[in-house]
Amino acid sequence: VDVINRMEAMGRLTPEKEQQLIENIIIKTQGFVSGNFSEADFDPVGKFRDLLKLYEGIDKEHLRANMKYFLEAIMPVCDEYGINMCVHPDDPPKPVLGLPRIVTCDEDIRWLLDAVPDRHNGLTFCAGSLSAGIHNDVCLLAEKYAGRTHFAHFRICQVMPDGDFKESSHLDPRLIEVIRTFSRLNPDVPMRVDHAPLMLGDEKMGYNAGYSFHGRMLALGMISGIMATIDTENQKS
Repeated sequence: VDVINRMEAMGRLTPEKEQQLIENIIIKTQGFVSGNFSEADFDPVGKFRDLLKLYEGIDKEHLRANMKYFLEAIMPVCDEYGINMCVHPDDPPKPVLGLPRIVTCDEDIRWLLDAVPDRHNGLTFCAGSLSAGIHNDVCLLAEKYAGRTHFAHFRICQVMPDGDFKESSHLDPRLIEVIRTFSRLNPDVPMRVDHAPLMLGDEKMGYNAGYSFHGRMLALGMISGIMATIDTENQKS
């Protein structure tokens, strides 16, 4: 919202660019507003501000208490039917728009798993989300929590000196090491390649950023190659 206001003041925001920016910031990146907006909304920024107000007075401890309450309530059913629950780390792993985060780092993950130590309470290990925080050593986190991971997202980010970040290649050595760790400690974990670059005309197809067809096939090919190489290494050792 502040970005929109600043760009308006600088005279750099056309109506078309304003709508695109609203779509990117409010709709595509903030999951908690899903279903609350439509193309007919006259004032989406105002509605977004109203939604943010619902979180006034809600801090990290409130969210932790709610998460613990929810997980404890559902674990008996998970135990009975063998259902694995796996929380995705906050993406990015730092406060956004003043909203608190609760799964951003080693200490947060340890709290989550210790608060409800049931084997069906686990982690979605998103290497991309975790590596977007300069405070996280994603390879070390994989080593520590592979055994409590029920779903893995194999992508990774590069963090800039100012704390900004961007997607890195699926052939990033850190991601190769993460996959090697999972092949050793949790080889049967379900996984997805997650985000991937645009390529071969994908930009014309209207895909959401990171979810293009050809780009994800490229990423899947790279991950499959990494896995095949690690399997060969394991057979030789």
